[in-house]
Amino acid sequence: MKRLCSLILVLCFLLSLLTGCGESSTLIRYDISHTVSNLDPQFATAETDQMVIHNLFEGLVRQLPDGSIEAALAEDWSISEDELTYTFHLRQDAQWHNGQPVTAHDFVFAFRRIFNALSPSPYAQHYLFLQGARSILENNTNAANLGVRAKGDHTLEFHLAQADSSFLEKLCHSSAMPCNEEFFNETRGKYGSTLKATASCGPFFLNLWDSEKLYIKKSSSYYDAGNVLTPGVYLWIDRENRGEEGETITLYDLVLDGKSDSCAVTYQQAEDAKALGYSCQEHIGTVWGLVANPQHHQLSNENIRRSFFHSVNREELEGYLIENMVLCDRLISPEISLFTELYTDSTETDSDIYEPELAREEWQAGLTEIGSLTLDSMELLVPQDGDAPFLCGMLQQMWQRNLSAFVNIVSLPADELEQRVAAGDYDLAIVPFTSSSNSPYDVLSRFHSESALNVWNYNSEDFDGLLDRASASSDEDFSRRNYEQAEELLYSDCIVFPMFYEISYILFAPDVTGIEIYPYGGMVLFKDAVAMR
Repeated sequence: MKRLCSLILVLCFLLSLLTGCGESSTLIRYDISHTVSNLDPQFATAETDQMVIHNLFEGLVRQLPDGSIEAALAEDWSISEDELTYTFHLRQDAQWHNGQPVTAHDFVFAFRRIFNALSPSPYAQHYLFLQGARSILENNTNAANLGVRAKGDHTLEFHLAQADSSFLEKLCHSSAMPCNEEFFNETRGKYGSTLKATASCGPFFLNLWDSEKLYIKKSSSYYDAGNVLTPGVYLWIDRENRGEEGETITLYDLVLDGKSDSCAVTYQQAEDAKALGYSCQEHIGTVWGLVANPQHHQLSNENIRRSFFHSVNREELEGYLIENMVLCDRLISPEISLFTELYTDSTETDSDIYEPELAREEWQAGLTEIGSLTLDSMELLVPQDGDAPFLCGMLQQMWQRNLSAFVNIVSLPADELEQRVAAGDYDLAIVPFTSSSNSPYDVLSRFHSESALNVWNYNSEDFDGLLDRASASSDEDFSRRNYEQAEELLYSDCIVFPMFYEISYILFAPDVTGIEIYPYGGMVLFKDAVAMR
């Protein structure tokens, strides 16, 4: 009898641990569509990779969805009167997942990796205002000359060559996460590419990584572990259509069948789910724009490139968009902020460059310059999802009508489209522009002549100067005007033509709360997530 009573008491105790006197959560199951391949914060560029990184790591500061900045691994910070020195005091209880302390030296090493002369990070251009940064990149000098200094284990200084009003926002980016030099060297060149070679100093650490899923587990080393409510998150990779032979399973089905807690869904799936009582969150994740390959043997002619852009009448495209596509005239998402105000609400630009007569003049001038009577057949690469190919059929008609140019439409999966454009293997393309941080600088800097992400080979001193001045100024009106003029220059130079923005929908299972969806960078944070099943 005593043994039975003791057993009952033990079972009651275990039950109390599971239920508690407040909320306790089971594992979160979140479905993603793309394979995770690189968890090196200084070099990862894919949205899905960055999403995982933001759950494994923390930087000095973090940016909230409304654009405000709050402390993360830094307890506090100060900025000198001339805005050239930023001093951060690190939390003394911040640890790596192996229990080692996170120190100022880890940030110094991370930034030196960004400016490795042999293989600089694609984000090096974000931090060009740091002292020594330009010299390191241009002259292959030692990254030890970079203006990032550790003043002991818990004090970090950044020294800037000129002021950068968006510097704190840039420190929220995944590339600004710390990197422990000892751990990095132990990985022997595999840092962030395997389970054992992936570090963590955030609320979760990587516990499993295979071709089908990742499991990020709550880290007991995290300084705020007591407020991480879920024991971990399964990130399932591409579970669509994995049913028995002949059976089609969508991520939407998995949530409705109780096998997933959240995933991205289509507009119609979101509407159907809401009718069933499910909750959805929507945000504008991507702006799609038309670009022409400046390295193409005929499109390299400026007049011919311009003629394609000046032939596009945006008004004719109205009415051919599906529910989650909205015609737009700006390259920057309307959810992106500048000085905590929505950027597109506080600025004005004109991207309406439809001039068919001018287009025909440019077309003829271009053909004369390249010594040809006509152009080779062109291809327009478009995303295959949704009705984008049909919408782009309207472009095809405009070019035939205004230029007598034949353009063949080729629809591709998003990842293949991105790869081909990055490799320069395209003529014309509708490409996605997704902000990885909450700043207009993030997208506009991809056209800066010094940016590794400038696959368009745009080289304009005027644009570079406007963007540099916008970033360097702490005068809000001055900064806005320069961003505004830099953006408009892209349109007048016919570098990119904004087409439409895409509304994304995230579906949540019942009794799942606290998954935080950001309107940029594909960021989905699970620190505050709760699943009560």
